[in-house]
Amino acid sequence: MEISYDQFVDFFMELSSVYKNLLIFLFAFGEGLPIVGTFLPGGTVAIFIGALSEEGFINPWKAIHIIAIGSLLGDLIGFFVGRKLLHFNWVRKIIYSKKQAKTWDLFDRHAALIIIIGKLVPLVRSTPALFAGARKMNILKYIVYVLIGSYIWGIAGIFGGKYLAQIFGNFLLPIILGIIIVSILVTIISQKRKKKEPS
Repeated sequence: MEISYDQFVDFFMELSSVYKNLLIFLFAFGEGLPIVGTFLPGGTVAIFIGALSEEGFINPWKAIHIIAIGSLLGDLIGFFVGRKLLHFNWVRKIIYSKKQAKTWDLFDRHAALIIIIGKLVPLVRSTPALFAGARKMNILKYIVYVLIGSYIWGIAGIFGGKYLAQIFGNFLLPIILGIIIVSILVTIISQKRKKKEPS
């Protein structure tokens, strides 16, 4: 049975406010998680939600706040995982080795930029959390940097989606859905190939 564009949009529109909020929160939260966040197409989902907001799905600013909170909580898990990784000798050797001192000094000096801009780069988004935790960065500073990056990401995604919906109209949502499906399939296929490759 074929599902039309209108039926697809109607499905999302009929969701209760709680489910809409939960859906947005889970994608933002998942994208902040270490490893998981590398593969989730959260930026595309933000654009998708922005396009739906043009149809009245949700208030765009409400969606942005949910994205920022979800992203922060996911990143905080990564931050604390990074701290826990210091219990392993091999991690401590990497983080505090003299050979890597210049690299880590660069990270420490430019942590704000790395964390904020890192939120805008899909494959990198969840990695700085681990490094910040492992480097024992001040948690309040870290929270401020993540919130700035998350709000920039949320605003760019939501309002970008709204703007694209005004340009492409009914064609935008199928394009975004296609991108999400293709990116998930590419991730699954590449992971299967890696497992098949001999070590």
